[in-house]
Amino acid sequence: MRPTLLFYLAVVVATFFVRNNPFFWDTVQLASKHGHFFYETDFQSLILPTEIDSGHPPLFGMYVALVWKVFGKTLCASHFAMLPFLLGIVFFLTAIGKRLLGQNLAPLLVLLCFADPVLASQSVLVSPDLVLVCCFLMAVWAIWSEKSWWLPLGVIGLGLISTRGMMVGLALFAFSLFASTEKLDFPLFFKKLLPFLPGGLLSASYLLYHWIQTGWVGYHADSSWGPSFEQVDIQGFMRNIGIMAWRFLDFGRVFVWVGIAVLGFIGLRRSNWNVPRLDRHQTGWQLVALTVFVFIAIGPSQLLFKGLLSHRYFLPFFIPLNFTVLYFLCKENGWASNIPWNRLVIPAHCLCLATGNLWVYPQKTAMGWDGTLAHLPWYELVQQSEEFLKSENIPFDKVGTAFPNIGSRELYDLNGVADGFVEKNLATNCYVFYSNVMNDFSDTEIDEMQRDWVVVFQRKMGGVCTILYKNPKKGLCEN
Repeated sequence: MRPTLLFYLAVVVATFFVRNNPFFWDTVQLASKHGHFFYETDFQSLILPTEIDSGHPPLFGMYVALVWKVFGKTLCASHFAMLPFLLGIVFFLTAIGKRLLGQNLAPLLVLLCFADPVLASQSVLVSPDLVLVCCFLMAVWAIWSEKSWWLPLGVIGLGLISTRGMMVGLALFAFSLFASTEKLDFPLFFKKLLPFLPGGLLSASYLLYHWIQTGWVGYHADSSWGPSFEQVDIQGFMRNIGIMAWRFLDFGRVFVWVGIAVLGFIGLRRSNWNVPRLDRHQTGWQLVALTVFVFIAIGPSQLLFKGLLSHRYFLPFFIPLNFTVLYFLCKENGWASNIPWNRLVIPAHCLCLATGNLWVYPQKTAMGWDGTLAHLPWYELVQQSEEFLKSENIPFDKVGTAFPNIGSRELYDLNGVADGFVEKNLATNCYVFYSNVMNDFSDTEIDEMQRDWVVVFQRKMGGVCTILYKNPKKGLCEN
């Protein structure tokens, strides 16, 4: 069987195995809550209710709702709705791999990108970032292969999936100018602009319509995620730089930068320490430019606000970064030269990156669980905890907890159960459901529960633990 067919089969099998996993992390908002609104209102409005409107174009929520209308509102239908985009990612990665590395080595690009814990983790979620990645790769492939019809389609998809997708579209426009083989002048500028106009106009039209209807664009101060958009001072800006740097090293990506450093050292030594001249027609420089343009588009803006440094936000940056490392490993470090030890370099690099899925931080250290496959035991542990609550006749509303587990179980499980856990308050909650997957428990709260509260149920699987605590205050849990 050809390697590419194995990748297609792998994403189908992976989707099958996670088909009953509940919604997790941000997908509760961006897929389930948005999908429920459009499903229940029969698509009567483009504008989401204020409490769940995150300012993005609502295409993804509408897509999920449409799938529910056709195939039924189930977790299985929701997960398999992602399959066309996963297959598209494999297709475009393979096509780009052929352009960069040739027919025989193209599967290595697919392998390396899916070895990335962030893409791997998002691939098992009902995530709008899969649509973004698919459209991003479609547009990159179209620019390189000059497929005139694919580029506008990719840009439209980027613009209608999120405001971050709009920024990535701007980066791709800059890249299309850089990668052009023609002379850079005003006629070329307008020629390259044309494929981006449909997506740009649609995006601008939605933002204008949203502003007319709501009076705001992007975010509003009263939203539940408003604190994430709070502008930081110079101290917060420097702190964000440190967090971003850690995101770039996290979950095994430190090995990517080690590879870049080694390749840079080898390249400079071979050239007698002379920096090669910038040539926009060379594939290596084009890859560097693509990575830099995407970073400029999405990076600086995230440094200005308090809580916009999630791992998944950087996927359009991580992917071309992986392209760049693999290209120079294959083309500039002798992959195809039949040196026996050299054939171990890229598999070892993929393996090192994939080990990021084993990185689990200490209990009191916040972690981006939707950026790693380490989160997978969560679903089984939550189910076991719910079964215990039912066996003990403990109502959900007696149990406090934190993101990502607050609210109606219908939003997570699509099971029709309106009851759900409430937001934690250690002064009033009878029980508290805690997990190291939750980043919103303070160190003080964790210490208090470990010291004073009673553990009534506890499970651990892989790197994930769940604990049900009972409040020690007498009479608080009495009916």
